[in-house]
Amino acid sequence: MADVVKLRPAEDPDEVLKAAANGIYDEVLVIGWTKEGAMQMRSSLGLEAGDILLLIEIAKKMLLEEVIE
Repeated sequence: MADVVKLRPAEDPDEVLKAAANGIYDEVLVIGWTKEGAMQMRSSLGLEAGDILLLIEIAKKMLLEEVIE
């Protein structure tokens, strides 16, 4: 895993998903708000609940340590 993850805002959420669809990831977790205001999470089949929690905790730690640009 890289030390710095670039978090770049996009104009449209669909653009983010298109960029992620280029086959560079083994596993993916997507967290977002629906147009109705409900939070939803989707992941690739290879991720189990523990893996998803680990991804969320690592992302949270990186945000708190300000290593995400």
